[in-house]
Amino acid sequence: MFSKQGIKFPRFFVQLRKISSISVPTSTIIKTGQIVSRLGFGGYRINWNDDGHKAALEKAIKNGINVIDTSAHFEFGESEEVIGKVLNNAIKDRTATREGMVVISKAGYVNITDTTHLDDSFAKINDRSAHSISPDFLNKQISESLSRLNLEKLDIFMLNNPERILQAKNKHLSISNLYDDIEKALDYLDKEVTKGRIGGYGICSSSMAISIAADHISLPKIYDKLSNSSKKNFIAVQTPFNLFERDLIQKGVGQTCSLAEYAKSNDIFVFTNRPLHAMTGGTIRKLANNRDSNDLSEHQIANNLSNGLQRLDQLESEFSNELFPSGHPLSTKFIWSQIFSQNLSRLSQNHFATKYYLEKQAKPAITKDLECLYDHVKNAALNEKKSRLQSWIIDYQMETQSLIDSMVSYALLNVLHSNDELDSIISYLAPSLYSETAQYHSPLSVKALRINLANQIIGCVLVGMRKPVYVQDSLSALELSDEDYLTIEALNDIYASSSFQ
Repeated sequence: MFSKQGIKFPRFFVQLRKISSISVPTSTIIKTGQIVSRLGFGGYRINWNDDGHKAALEKAIKNGINVIDTSAHFEFGESEEVIGKVLNNAIKDRTATREGMVVISKAGYVNITDTTHLDDSFAKINDRSAHSISPDFLNKQISESLSRLNLEKLDIFMLNNPERILQAKNKHLSISNLYDDIEKALDYLDKEVTKGRIGGYGICSSSMAISIAADHISLPKIYDKLSNSSKKNFIAVQTPFNLFERDLIQKGVGQTCSLAEYAKSNDIFVFTNRPLHAMTGGTIRKLANNRDSNDLSEHQIANNLSNGLQRLDQLESEFSNELFPSGHPLSTKFIWSQIFSQNLSRLSQNHFATKYYLEKQAKPAITKDLECLYDHVKNAALNEKKSRLQSWIIDYQMETQSLIDSMVSYALLNVLHSNDELDSIISYLAPSLYSETAQYHSPLSVKALRINLANQIIGCVLVGMRKPVYVQDSLSALELSDEDYLTIEALNDIYASSSFQ
């Protein structure tokens, strides 16, 4: 498969064929004969709120992307609704044909915000999250997915991260129990294939490629127990793969081959996800170095952060020294300038984690305390200080929001610096990946996708393309990949360098 001289796409597996009206590199799903683009449109986070999502999918379809991946739980079903609308419009205006498209959906996550009333047929992960792959649940999910997509058939239906069931808090489930549940689910999906509601099935798993993971599920253990007829219906797997997460192509502890090699030897098609969102060092790292999300200069961002911390500190000093009596429970709540200052170094290291903490934890806590303070001020006899406190609450709310924005920008800036460095290293180690980058929205993303595509054992890389500029970068990577010629040494050097980033 690989040669010492370099990596080229073997014609048996990857071919250049026409899908829609555009020629793009493709591969073949062996068990169904379907020809698919080597990059697919990932439907995670697609919803009705942004017209750019629809425009992005339209652009992808028009330019030869014929794989669309979604899930029943993405955006509480809105992803499927948007995709269904765009896809059916494309079929009506003859931009695409139904038989020329491959639509994947998945089920497992329960779309619900309160799990307390669910019975024990569901695995309750916590009060707001549950999981299931029971036949009754799958039947309902397939029906609802087909309705939202306005389709009569899903080309591929996948069990979505069934390993989550092991996290159930309402009942004890062993790995043996999980394998039994998966076997029952696949037996049921055979019936759905017979009914024609799905073309075939598979498993999407975050742990399947990681042999040492506590929640690892083994494809050989699952597949080897299937009947010959069921093996024909088990057509694909989906798992993460990117510059940092490469377990898919590596032989794990106690394994005789990698997951990708096992899948290929059994004609199981390999889809990968998260090509540009790597889980590394316990955090999520976005593999992009576009600047459009930050119009401010580095100097402006640093100044905004410093000035914001100073203004918040002044407001908190005014509150504790002049406006509010000590001893009251609320008197110790407003010390956020100190909290942010002491943790600034840590907060600046990871943009995703920082944004999540500030927006989902810190901001709601501040808002709640301000609401309590407002109620206290409204009801207490504070005389002349009442007006000053009400103004202070407004000022504090504005300053904390401004400071949160500055800290998120600062964390993003650090990620961009790190990704620029990684981009330069890749260009040095693999000069063939270097090209004039001004035309790309994110040069690193284009390179990262080309590196993924250089692993020809991967059939299709699913990319989150919710903006037209993301689609254009993906199309550029796809076009360039057909001419890429990477030596094994260059790939190994790139992967080794990524480990130190």
